Amino acid sequence: MRAISQTFRCFDEVARRGSVRKAAEALHLTAAAVHQQVLNLEEQVGTPLFDRLPRGMQLTTAGEIMVAAVRRGQRDFDNAMAQVEDLRSLRRGHINLAVSHSSAEQLVPEVIEAAMKNYPGVTYSVRSGSGENILKWVANGESDIGFCLRRKPPPGVEEIRAFPQHLGLVTPPGHPLAALGKLPRLRDCLDHPLILMTPDTELRAMVDQIDHREHRKVRPLVETSSVAMVRRLVTGGTGIGFLIPENVAEDVERGTLVWTGLADAGARSFSCLYQRAGQTTAVAMGMFLQFLEAALLTIEKRFEQRAPLPSLTAFAQ
Repeated sequence: MRAISQTFRCFDEVARRGSVRKAAEALHLTAAAVHQQVLNLEEQVGTPLFDRLPRGMQLTTAGEIMVAAVRRGQRDFDNAMAQVEDLRSLRRGHINLAVSHSSAEQLVPEVIEAAMKNYPGVTYSVRSGSGENILKWVANGESDIGFCLRRKPPPGVEEIRAFPQHLGLVTPPGHPLAALGKLPRLRDCLDHPLILMTPDTELRAMVDQIDHREHRKVRPLVETSSVAMVRRLVTGGTGIGFLIPENVAEDVERGTLVWTGLADAGARSFSCLYQRAGQTTAVAMGMFLQFLEAALLTIEKRFEQRAPLPSLTAFAQ
C-alpha cells in the first residue's frame, strides 16, 4: 500500500495503536519523528487530534473526524492506483457494446481505432439498433453497456453517464439557411427538400420531439436509416438534413458540410450510457469509456464556436 503522505501514515498508525512508540516500531521510524508528524498535522488542523493520557494516545472528536477522512482518502488512493495498474497491465479483454445506428457509423469506429493503438489485445462486439432494443439487450445481458438517447431505462438497468447532444441542421457550404445570422428553427427548414432518418431511428426521434405540429408539415424527399446516405445526399445538394455533431465532425472539418445547431428547445437531448444495475465495470470497458468520453469532448470543443452547445459539466446528470 502506498501512503498518500508520511504525515497521514504516522497519524493513522498512532490512532490504530494508541501509542507513538508502537506506531514508530511498526513504521520503522523513530518515536520523535512520528510524534513530530502528529504535531505538524495538529498545527495544520488547528486543534489537538489526540488526548495524551497515561494509558496512551486517544483520539479527540476532531481526531476521529480526521482519521475517518484520512482512511477514506487512502482507500480512494489505493483504488485509483489499482485501476491505473490494471490499465497499464491490460493485455486482453472483451468489450460487449450496444449503440445507436448513427453512433456505429463514425463515432464508435473512431473510438475503437484510438483504443486499439494503446490496447491492441482487446476485442469488441458491437451491436447497433434502436434505443428500445439497446436497453433490452443490456437488461437481458446480451450487451454490457448501451449508448443511446436518454430514455427511461427498464427495471434492472441504470444510467451511468450522460453527454449533451444538440440536433443541428446540415447543409452544403453556401446554403442560405447556413447564413441566416441566427440559429434556425425547424420551421425555417420545412420549405426545403428534406433528407431525414427513418422514424425508427434515434435521430428521427429527436426531430419528432421538437414540435409535433411542425412535424406534421414535414414531408421528406428521402428517408433513410443510414447517416452516411444523409451526408452524401446533403453534400451533393439534394436536400438538407438533421444530424448531431458526432455524425458530421469529419465532414465539417473538411469543409464539405456545414452544421448549425437548431434553436428549438427540443433539439437538445442527451446520449447516455446504460448498464445493468449494480454491475461492476470491467477494466477493459472502463478503458473504452475513457476513450469514448475523450472523443465526445473533442467533438464538443470543435463545435462549440458554431452554436451555443451545452457543456458536459453544466448539463450532465
